[in-house]
Amino acid sequence: MRFRQRNSIIIFRTMSKWIQSGPIMTCLLVVCRKSSHVIQQLERISIRILAILLCSLPATDLFAQACTNCSNGEGYWVVSTYAMPQTPGVCPKSFNYRCYFKPVNGPMRPGSMSEMQASLNPTAPTCMFVHGSFVNIDHALNEARFTYSWLRNSNRCNPLNMIFFIWPSDDIDTLLPSLSVVQNGFRADHNGIYLAHLVDCLPATSSICLMGHSHGTRVIASSLHYRGGGAVLNCVKPPCSGGCRTIRAIFAAAAINHEWLTPNEKFGRALSQVRCMLTLVNRKDVALIVYPLVGPSYGRALSTTGTTMFDRRKLGPYANKVQEIDLTFEVGFRHAWAMYYSNPDLGREIACYINRGCGNAGMQVLKDANHEVYSAAPDDAPADEYHAPIVLPLPDSHRISVEPDELQQDEKSSEDKPTVTALFDLQMEKSLAPPATQK
Repeated sequence: MRFRQRNSIIIFRTMSKWIQSGPIMTCLLVVCRKSSHVIQQLERISIRILAILLCSLPATDLFAQACTNCSNGEGYWVVSTYAMPQTPGVCPKSFNYRCYFKPVNGPMRPGSMSEMQASLNPTAPTCMFVHGSFVNIDHALNEARFTYSWLRNSNRCNPLNMIFFIWPSDDIDTLLPSLSVVQNGFRADHNGIYLAHLVDCLPATSSICLMGHSHGTRVIASSLHYRGGGAVLNCVKPPCSGGCRTIRAIFAAAAINHEWLTPNEKFGRALSQVRCMLTLVNRKDVALIVYPLVGPSYGRALSTTGTTMFDRRKLGPYANKVQEIDLTFEVGFRHAWAMYYSNPDLGREIACYINRGCGNAGMQVLKDANHEVYSAAPDDAPADEYHAPIVLPLPDSHRISVEPDELQQDEKSSEDKPTVTALFDLQMEKSLAPPATQK
C-alpha cells in the first residue's frame, strides 16, 4: 500500500514538471498570447466604429444635452438676515438681505438680490429651507451643503431652485435655557416677516416649497400668517404687497404648539396661504417631549402629536390641506436635522412632494422601516474632508441680545441698536474668500 502511494506521488511530480516545461505549457502560452492579441484588435476596431458613428451624428452635443436635462441647477443661494434689525416688536421698514451663491464646484461668493432673481429658473419649483434655533453660521452653511446634496441626489432629472434662509438663532445670552428658547421663539416670529417679503421677491411663476426644521417651522408659520393678513408682533403686512402664489410647506420636528395653526390662534391664517402642508411626525423626539416645560404658553409640539382630532374639527376644510408622514421609528429620539437628510427614502418622498405638488405624497408611509442611515458627502466636498464645516464666524463682540422689556415696546428706531458693523462685513468678506492653496 505504501509502495503504491509513493509511486503515485512520483508520477504526479514528474507529470507536473513535464507540463510546466514541456510542449503543453508552450501551447497554452501561445493560445493566451493570441487571445490577448485578438482582444486588443477587437478593442481597437470597436473604438474606430464608435468614432465613425459619433462623427456621423448631427452637430448637437448629446452629452451636454443630457447633462442639461438632468441637472438640478449649478448651485444654491444663501440669504442671511444677520445684517437686519433683530428687535421683536419693531416693524421693519427696510429689507437689506445679504445674498451669497454657492456653486457646486467652487467656493461661496457674495451676490445681490437682483443677481439671485435673474439666476432663478421661473419654470422650476423653488425650495427654501429654514434652520432651527441654536444654529450658528458654520453649522447652518454646513447643513445647507448636505441638504442640497440630499435633495439633488434624490431627484436629478428635475430642475430646482434652492435657497437657504439663515437667521441669527445662536447669539442670545441668557442664564436659563428655557428663557433662550422663549426669546428665540420671538426672534423666529420676527424673521418670519423677513421671510414673507423674501417670498415676494421670487418669480411669480415658480411654485414655492417652504421647508423648516425645529424653530425654522415657526419662522415659516409666522411668515404664512403674516402673508395672510395676520398680525405678527403687532406688525401687519400692507394689503397691496405680494400676490397669489402656489406655496407648499414641510414641517420637520416642528417646535410649535399643535393648535397654533387652527383659526383664531397664534398662526391661525397660515394654512390659508398654502396649497398643502406636510408634517413629519416623530413621537419619540426628546427635545419636543420636554417642549411643554419651556413656559406656560407652550403645549404639546406639532411633530409629537400630529394634527389631533380636535384640531381637525377646528380647521374645518383646511384640514384637507394637512398631510403627515410618521417617522417615529426612522428618526427615533434624535432631534437633529442630520437624522432627516441622511434618510434617502425620505429624500425621494420630499423631492416628489416639491416637484409634483400635494397629491398623495404626504399620506404615504416609508416602505423601508429599517433603512440604513448614511452620511453622504456633498458633491463638491473631498472624500476625506466632507465633514469639515464652512468657516464663516460671527464676531463675539457683536452678539445680539434681546431684553424682556424690549419685547413690549411698540415703536423703537432700528438705528439705536445696530446689528452689523463694518467689522462684521470685513469678517464676512474674509471668510467667503477662497482659501489659499498650500504649496
